[in-house]
Amino acid sequence: MNSATHPTFTIHGDPLNEVISSLTLTSDCDLDNEVQQWVKLASAAFSRLSHCVFLNHNLITTTKVAVYKAICISILLYGCETWTP
Repeated sequence: MNSATHPTFTIHGDPLNEVISSLTLTSDCDLDNEVQQWVKLASAAFSRLSHCVFLNHNLITTTKVAVYKAICISILLYGCETWTP
C-alpha cells in the first residue's frame, strides 16, 4: 500500500503492521469457526494479563474490571456487528 495515503503508526520506533481481517463463511453461513477464533484470542489475552493484573493483590477490583472490559471483552466482541445471529 502507498504510505502517502495511509499514515504509519509506530511504538518505540517500531512500525505497526496493517492487518487485514476477512470474515470466514462456510457454504451454510456458519460462523462457529470465526467466533471460536475470537474466544481463543480473548482467552489468550486474559491468560497473559492474569499474573500482572487479575491475580495482583495490589490492584482494586474496579481496576481489574476496567482492564477486563477494555482488553478481553474488546477482543472477544471485535467484529461482532458483522456476525449473523
